Amino acid sequence: MTTTELLSIESCFDYDGKKYRHDRMGLYFWNTLLEDFFTFVLGIDEFNRRTHADISKNLMVLMNCMLGHHGEPINKQDPQSIKSFTEEQNLLAVREFYQDLVQVLTLEFPVEKLASKSWRRKLELVSWQIAGIAVLADWIGSDRQFFTYKSKAETLSDYWEIAQRTAAKAVSSTDLDKAPLVKPFISIQEHFGYTPTPLQHWAETVDLDDSPQLFILEDVTGAGKTEAALALTHRLMAVGSADGFYFGLPTMATSNAMFSRVAKHYLQMLDSTSDKQPSIVLAHGAREMNDVFSDAVRDAKFTSKYEDKNYHHTDSTATAQCNQWLADSRKKALLAPVGVGTIDQALLAVLPRRHQSLRLLGLNRKVLIFDEVHAADEYMFELLESLLALHLHQGGSAILLTATLSLKQRQRLANIWLTTSGHKPKALTEDSFPLATNVNLNCEKLIFEKPLASRSDVSREVLVEHLTCVDECINTILNAVAQNQCVVWVRNSVDDALQAFQQLQAHLGNPQQCILFHSRFVLADRKDIESKVLEVFGKTSTGEQRCGKVLIATQVFQESLDADADVMISDICPIDDLIQRTGRLHRHTRDKMGHYQAGIIDTRQQPTLYIHAPEYTDTPSGDWLSKSFINTQYVYRSAGRLWLGLRKLLDLGAIRMPEQARDLIEAVYSDEALLQIPESLTHQENELFAAERAKAHKAKANLLQWQQFGYCDQSANAWHEDITDISTRFSDIETVEVLLLKQDEKGNLTPWVDDEKFAVQLSTVKLSKNKYADKLILIPEHLQPALEHLYQQHKYLQYMQVWLPELDTNFTYHPITGFSEKISPL
Repeated sequence: MTTTELLSIESCFDYDGKKYRHDRMGLYFWNTLLEDFFTFVLGIDEFNRRTHADISKNLMVLMNCMLGHHGEPINKQDPQSIKSFTEEQNLLAVREFYQDLVQVLTLEFPVEKLASKSWRRKLELVSWQIAGIAVLADWIGSDRQFFTYKSKAETLSDYWEIAQRTAAKAVSSTDLDKAPLVKPFISIQEHFGYTPTPLQHWAETVDLDDSPQLFILEDVTGAGKTEAALALTHRLMAVGSADGFYFGLPTMATSNAMFSRVAKHYLQMLDSTSDKQPSIVLAHGAREMNDVFSDAVRDAKFTSKYEDKNYHHTDSTATAQCNQWLADSRKKALLAPVGVGTIDQALLAVLPRRHQSLRLLGLNRKVLIFDEVHAADEYMFELLESLLALHLHQGGSAILLTATLSLKQRQRLANIWLTTSGHKPKALTEDSFPLATNVNLNCEKLIFEKPLASRSDVSREVLVEHLTCVDECINTILNAVAQNQCVVWVRNSVDDALQAFQQLQAHLGNPQQCILFHSRFVLADRKDIESKVLEVFGKTSTGEQRCGKVLIATQVFQESLDADADVMISDICPIDDLIQRTGRLHRHTRDKMGHYQAGIIDTRQQPTLYIHAPEYTDTPSGDWLSKSFINTQYVYRSAGRLWLGLRKLLDLGAIRMPEQARDLIEAVYSDEALLQIPESLTHQENELFAAERAKAHKAKANLLQWQQFGYCDQSANAWHEDITDISTRFSDIETVEVLLLKQDEKGNLTPWVDDEKFAVQLSTVKLSKNKYADKLILIPEHLQPALEHLYQQHKYLQYMQVWLPELDTNFTYHPITGFSEKISPL
């Protein structure tokens, strides 16, 4: 119809857009006109309406998906409340529209299935994917670059022909219509350029089929688990089990490192049916600041403009690329054939957060690869359990990588695959290490456990020595510095790290010899420190760079950096964390000059791990840990488990990997070991057990009830916006993102770090709300105009806490020490 023929508005009411969007109006129309739908669309007469109720319920499963196209299920409470915002002519228009629509689309509804209760249950299980398709279609169909507004009269059938052609162009622009081709897998030697490790050889030769499978790969750090996982993934895609993969890691830093590795390799796995390469996406909150990912997006944008392959810019065809449409939102990231990011982005697929269904759709027909699964606490493990079960329902496979998994955890992971598929749990029998476990539902045996050898150059013995006080640690560091060695001391809290740093500064002749690294730095300084640490302690560092250098760090050191220390001290911590830390001691083989060389015998003395811990006693008092290690007690809580770990290490006198890896872990985490905790420490252990149960309960309360319901508002107690903190990680400490500001000579307030694009992100630090953020001095009244001016430049800053360090009398910030309470100048 023409603009003059459009229906005129007879009345207009203001309404709350959060409660009364057009999706709720759609629900009102559906409920009001359902009888007409039965008559005009399904052709069901009065005689056959005994099946009316079942058909209505089945249709509502589909309608929940369609009405949930804004990213969350429609709230069906009080659907009549929107009636006052509609006109009688609206109902007439809708009735005529769907009657015409059925004729144009020549739809045929399976009435018998629509009346089936068993079919409804199957429909509910796939409704989560249908909802994702609805969201995706809404996004693409809302792109006004392709779908422009129309005012000229057209018949619905004519418009449908045009719309289909336009939709094909719109989908093509996203690359979602270009399923990549899988290249043949040849061998580890061919794809990676070296002889495979025992684990990698197993990965390239184990029997595979196209059924959904679970793999658990356990081996020491440096054994090539990443390449084994990529080889398995390549082979799974080659047999038709998957079309892509998502590699999830515990932190943004490890995600960045893995993205660089995968970006160099994935084009050996996938090809494209067009002139464009398959997209690879980095999925985490700070990805825009990752240069490799930014280059991938830029290169894809540039090459798409040039068809002439002689352009030198398209010489990057052997490098990573990412379609701009996929790159502009983390919600779309999982739709790319290859994704690398934090595990959190995948776990959000089982939490009631907006656009959850789109994330889940993105994981469909992908291999999920998760690294360091042993690090998941009870909260995250519950989320992981639900995600793996849902992924299995989608027909997907998963590969889990770890160096320190307990037997109980491995059994629990295997049981997920078995019970979700309707099988009874089956006891694992193998306790060897390294070990590959495969759960294959197509085989009668179901579970295959393969003990493996380990490469000789990653098999080693690290001696253990016990230090009981800070002074002993300082003396050990000074002795190592005097011998031109580089030292790392990993502390369990930021406050302990700051204290050690200050004490050590007083003993070192050159303060520049010591680096402090913890979590309370703004991002810009943290990135600078990471670069400096890698320059001094990294794989390619020279003997001259390493000579006499000291790093005082917290857990961030073991989580993110490929560093290598000559001497290491570690505060007492859980045995699996301690093994992770030890992996950074003599990590890379070096010659007598201190330079890295692959395949040589390391010329350094046998590595020794110094454990800073309380005196060991068979009969510890209740304050055995807290008396001198109060911050460690606060971080790790179970003094009993730390006591078990220290007992085992002092008994063995060394950490021998891989042959004693299982023994070390089970000495702390097995049921038999936990019963050996001294009675004086059992109260703390019981408190930790209760806290772990509370974490699991909270996770279960947060999870989507997808096994019980289809995609609907009943599947969760509440659905949350993206900015709402329904988290993939548990924390009983509320944290706040604090933006640091500085004042220029004109009195203007600006972010702490000068940067054209990322000044705010680079100037932000995360602080405990109660301990620090709530105690920061607020911006004084005379600077409020300057603050308002800053808010006008960056609107979203009004929702952040801002802090001007120069005016605070209690706390300070320094690029060398980070955020801390006021201390004397260096």
